[in-house]
Amino acid sequence: MNAIEVKNLVKSYRFKGRYIEAVRNISFNIKKGEIFGLLGPNGAGKSTTINMLSGVLSKDSGEIKILGKDPETESEDVRNSMNVASAYFGLSDILTIYQNLKIYAKLFNVKDYDKRISGLLDNFELKNLRDKRVTTLSSGERTRLSLCKGFINTPKVLLLDECTVGLDPYMAEKTRQIIKDYQKEHNASILFTSHYMLEVERLCDRIAFMSQGKIARIDNAENLKKIIRKQSVEMYFINPDEKLREFFIEKKIDAQFRNDDSVLFEVDTRGHDLFRIMNSLFKRGYKLRDLKINRPTLDDIFIKITKQG
Repeated sequence: MNAIEVKNLVKSYRFKGRYIEAVRNISFNIKKGEIFGLLGPNGAGKSTTINMLSGVLSKDSGEIKILGKDPETESEDVRNSMNVASAYFGLSDILTIYQNLKIYAKLFNVKDYDKRISGLLDNFELKNLRDKRVTTLSSGERTRLSLCKGFINTPKVLLLDECTVGLDPYMAEKTRQIIKDYQKEHNASILFTSHYMLEVERLCDRIAFMSQGKIARIDNAENLKKIIRKQSVEMYFINPDEKLREFFIEKKIDAQFRNDDSVLFEVDTRGHDLFRIMNSLFKRGYKLRDLKINRPTLDDIFIKITKQG
């Protein structure tokens, strides 16, 4: 059974006398125990989708199933099994870290909530700040508090919206490890959004790209990177001569000559072209000091799909 099932989901807003389609007939499933990435530029519809899944927003049409249940008709069962953590999620500024978490623990009927809160504060290194009011916290501390709130009820389904925004590199890495460990320990299903492509690639089993309210493509990171069929190559030569430029013209390779000893060009990602080029260069007596191959990244895919949108 899938943890989350979304079918033909639609959401529009009325703005200045006209309707704007924020989410346009999207469908996707998240398997049990899967970390599923939802990516796209600002305004693509990611947060609107998460808000409908969490019940903050009502949908216009379509179907949502959380652990096989309809969140509109079986809201209490669904609510107790899931949670949300977002860098933009509002917490009470006038309350302390501990008071905020205590309220959520009681809302979720968490047993022995003092122990649970203490463990989360320790994991996210907020223990020494437990009695500080939220209004005095930095953006990174607020993000860590939101993560504590998200994990408070040990959810089976967790929605993480930009949950590493404002974290320093050490805390961001620790948070990613906490997410991975939690997913494995509890077989949890996690919906994860981020603008940091490397962490998406490291964490997510599958990734959906959204653009202008639609899902453009769903696949794993390796298959997505195959969308781009070119990779850039930079060669650094030992004592190149003036005939090197003629070689690339002869081979009809659009090359950029950088400095006196380096050449930048593109080849097919399969690598056959690169092998033939290198073989020809070596036969002509050229020697390489260094070679850099820049393969397509998720950033490249993000830009390509956004432009297509």
